[in-house]
Amino acid sequence: MPESLPEPPARPPNESPPAFPPEPSPPFDLQIFTSLRYDPALSSHPSNGPNASPFYILSHHRDRLLAAAQQFVWPGAIRTLSGSIGLENLTQILQQTVSSADASSQPMKIRVLVSDSGAISTSHSPTAPVTLPNLFPTSLDPLLPSTVQPWRIVIDTQPTLPSPYTLHKTTSRTPYTSARLRAGIPSFTSTIEVLLYNLSTEIMEGSLTSVYFFRGGRWVTPPVTSGGNGGTTRRWALERELCVEEVVKVESVKDDEGVWISNGVRGFVWGMVSFGGIGEDESS
Repeated sequence: MPESLPEPPARPPNESPPAFPPEPSPPFDLQIFTSLRYDPALSSHPSNGPNASPFYILSHHRDRLLAAAQQFVWPGAIRTLSGSIGLENLTQILQQTVSSADASSQPMKIRVLVSDSGAISTSHSPTAPVTLPNLFPTSLDPLLPSTVQPWRIVIDTQPTLPSPYTLHKTTSRTPYTSARLRAGIPSFTSTIEVLLYNLSTEIMEGSLTSVYFFRGGRWVTPPVTSGGNGGTTRRWALERELCVEEVVKVESVKDDEGVWISNGVRGFVWGMVSFGGIGEDESS
């Protein structure tokens, strides 16, 4: 008899995966991936787990990869990532990546890719320093003063069709690449983000981030039923009741509205919505 597959990890409240139809022709070399922050400063922060890990909310990244492997029914990847052994294996691979980079004292972005067979590969690049409160905020206070220039947040000019490739992070990135091209975002280091929305004009997420809006006296983030990714920092914020899930329609978003965006490399970043798009100096 074939070996039974492990049970899926518990999902955060209200995080049941939507039943989106698969894209008709997925890439034959499709991989799932996650990007996370390595930072020595994380080792001393109690919010980053009990084991003094320098990898930002690592267990959430493993759970994200495992959920994607289960969505695509990849037995080899599921076995590689499941259980405490799967988390230990991933940690060892990340530690080897840091050692080979010979830059263990500096923060890095590490990209982890997993194939259908369960093979794990990584790549790394330098990333900017951020403060621990940006990685582990205690609230998303709309009146929180900021000493840094906010990111410019623009809204896509075309809707995006939700699919398993928007629900999970994969190397099939066409919707996100297209949205960034339409917005004229010149590079991945630009402090500009574009928000995608579905055919019902519900905000899904940013091209590289989860997004949070202030509505009804509280912070809300679009539910995964709107079609976006269940990001690692988004899950972290929901678990700590810094926000709740709520559908956000494009027509409710205001010019110059303050929002938070977040991801597993930069943490939580303040942004301002701009209906004017980006200027020539920003797109060059």
